[in-house]
Amino acid sequence: MRLPARDGEAIDRTQTRTFTFDGKQVEAYAGDTIGSALYADGRRIFTRSFKYHRPRGLSCAAGNCAGCLMEVDGEPSVKVCTRPVEGGEVVRSQTISGSLERDPMRVVDHVGGPVTPVGFYYRLGIRPKVAWPHIERMLRRMTGLGRVGEGPAKERRSDVENRQIDVLVIGAGRSGQEAAARHAAEGKGVILVDERAEYASLAIEGVEVIAPGTALGVYEGKLVPVHADGLLYRVRAKKIVVATGAIDQPLLFDGNDLPGVMTPSAVHRLVGLWSIRPGVRAVVLAADEAADQAAELLREAGTLVVETIDLRAARQPRVKASAKRGVLAAVEIDGRKIACDLLVASAGRQPAYSLLAQSGAGVTYDAEKGIFAPDQLVEGIEAVGSVTGDGAAVLATPEGAGRRAFVCPCEDVTAKDLVRAVGEGFEDIEIAKRYTTVTMGPCQGRLCHLHSVRALARATGVGEEALGTTTARPPWQPTPLGDVGGRRLNPGKRTALHDVHKRAGASYVWTGVWRRPDHYGDAAAEIRAVHEGVGLMDVSTLGKLYVSGPDAEAFLDGVFPNRISTLKIDRVRYGIFNTESGRIIDDGTIIRVGENDYLVTTSSGGVDQVYEAFLLWIAERELRVDIVNVSGALSAVSLSGPRAREVLARVTDVDVTGEAFKFLDVRQGPVAGMPALLMRIGFLGELGYEIHFPSASAEHVWDALMAAGAEFGIVPLGVEALKALRLEKGHIIVGIDTDSETTMLECGMGPMIAWDKGEFIGNEALGRINERGADRALVGFVADALPNEGTAILVGGEVGGRVTSARRSAVSGQVIGLAYVPADLGEEGAAFELDLGEGRRGAAKVHIGAFYDPDGERMRG
Repeated sequence: MRLPARDGEAIDRTQTRTFTFDGKQVEAYAGDTIGSALYADGRRIFTRSFKYHRPRGLSCAAGNCAGCLMEVDGEPSVKVCTRPVEGGEVVRSQTISGSLERDPMRVVDHVGGPVTPVGFYYRLGIRPKVAWPHIERMLRRMTGLGRVGEGPAKERRSDVENRQIDVLVIGAGRSGQEAAARHAAEGKGVILVDERAEYASLAIEGVEVIAPGTALGVYEGKLVPVHADGLLYRVRAKKIVVATGAIDQPLLFDGNDLPGVMTPSAVHRLVGLWSIRPGVRAVVLAADEAADQAAELLREAGTLVVETIDLRAARQPRVKASAKRGVLAAVEIDGRKIACDLLVASAGRQPAYSLLAQSGAGVTYDAEKGIFAPDQLVEGIEAVGSVTGDGAAVLATPEGAGRRAFVCPCEDVTAKDLVRAVGEGFEDIEIAKRYTTVTMGPCQGRLCHLHSVRALARATGVGEEALGTTTARPPWQPTPLGDVGGRRLNPGKRTALHDVHKRAGASYVWTGVWRRPDHYGDAAAEIRAVHEGVGLMDVSTLGKLYVSGPDAEAFLDGVFPNRISTLKIDRVRYGIFNTESGRIIDDGTIIRVGENDYLVTTSSGGVDQVYEAFLLWIAERELRVDIVNVSGALSAVSLSGPRAREVLARVTDVDVTGEAFKFLDVRQGPVAGMPALLMRIGFLGELGYEIHFPSASAEHVWDALMAAGAEFGIVPLGVEALKALRLEKGHIIVGIDTDSETTMLECGMGPMIAWDKGEFIGNEALGRINERGADRALVGFVADALPNEGTAILVGGEVGGRVTSARRSAVSGQVIGLAYVPADLGEEGAAFELDLGEGRRGAAKVHIGAFYDPDGERMRG
């Protein structure tokens, strides 16, 4: 129920906004959070717990717990109690199998206790081993905190900004504001950060306020990442003031997680910020002044406070909460049953010391107050306010609190679960944490750390001080990984034909640093065009290095394993670039255009590495060689298909007949009136020409070729067509079919190596491998099922290699691919299996040579 307007409320009643929750429209005011608007609308059950599917609702209303996790605009596990309503959001409940009110999986809470004790998943499915994948899938369907969408994530802008400041104050409560004002008065630059949105309008002279903003951690050198709605500030401060205050700790009793059980801070926020009456009949269990003030607020809001029990003045009573339709309906106190729909309960407040601990401060247990508090602060770090322990205290954790007294509601861990863990030998706090997952949920120990330490200390007989705390690690608040990483900046390159492809409807893909067309709507049609007619592909992304000088021939003989000195002018040869250890780093072509002049091409992403290797080789040997990187100056296209010669003849004066322009020949001449270098090569397996020309004329040449080929049904080609067509010829793509350990000898390229020519890059390493023999071989294969790239090869039931490329070839009618297999299987017809996942196997056989046109007649004709 929304209350009349109050002084200091955070909502603006003149501005209304709407969003949908599970298909229902919900009204809100500006200043509302999604959680406050839903609560005002009568919603009490917000989510279900991830293990037992128990109903959960607003508990702290401050983002400290997991009671309000929902999916917002496709983003799972959003704490809606702190997410402001902007209007138009699509909000859905999560962690349910039916509806929030009627979730069939709630049966686990009633009958699953003995079957699903803490740590049961570590023991389940160990034997037989084949059962575990099925059990794992079942557990994933039954549990978890939301679902990640199957499609691409919604694009959101996430930026990173580096800041340097004199003083960073974390926490905008009274102590934080005073510290910020004091340092600003001294003339220092001050940033004040608080995760609560109500401080967004806070104004302190000389202080920059970032709210809502969360300090995620304190790193070496006083580096503090601050997350603020899609922006990550990397703040480097000379001094850090931590004023994070203290956090309400839940009271342990049976049913302490039910919707309707709230901390005093939740009452303060619901009434004070959003003018909402939290309940009709309330019981208050007070452990500090905050609870006393909450009781007064409830009375002002019109809530009937049936009973207030001061837990500081007497022993803790035995408390048990019960529900009706999943929501709090009554509470039993020492056997007395009191009907209520709101139970305000807190054991007190624990200092929020995590950031101080991350900075290197010590943490000690104050037995008198029942809290962990920081001490021995490091230089340049200051703590002020209740984070130091001033005014904070927490009541003792009661024994025998009940079967459903949750120490860690986030992870559904009860006090009995911790006792069981100790009984199984997990006595160390860090090991018990990993076994039970206590403190590992969305609250990151804010509400469960103290009680879990106490429960373990009692079960082990070791005091809290001796048991210690778990290691405080960032982030202090769960944060989207995309925001931590910052906006996805892709400093990509585009060819001179990028806009042409865009107008043609290209779908783009990244290849190295280049944005290239993947397909133009129908990759299969593009492949057919190359086999039956003609296709045109933009290959401007190829690296292009112009090599010249008196020692150019000797230089190229030294960097390539094959003999370049025998390459004649106006001819082209394939080459491999190796490391000194004999590993393949790239491949390309060497075109001899003059006595001492060569054009060397590389793969799309390899030119920089090859260029650096070339310069190093030249410098070490003091060779008279000049190298110019002309990759950007020259564009290139590949014209492929049985009608390619006819198309090219229409736009050039060069004699392109088969007798005059043979396979691997090079010619220079005009194409569409522009100077060009033409090569007859066939990476795609059909009659083909690669044409290089000035980038300034790229669109003109492309348009002329497309117009000349219109009669023959010419189509533009994307990367997907290239991958499929080259695979039919058994051609490798470096980076896809090779890895950091691949050598030429594994790829069947041994005959290319001119062993007798003397030194070349990698000759010693390749010689040793050649003597002992390679351990594996990259071979072609045919299979009865299409595997994914990376699929494991099974030999005798054991992993013996992996698939690097695979496609279903329409022209051969088979599933074909390339894969690494043990060297002794590198023979025609050798059989192996493919691990297709989920227990499925596929049969495959080695195929040596090209899958299509094995004699190369179409390519050379």
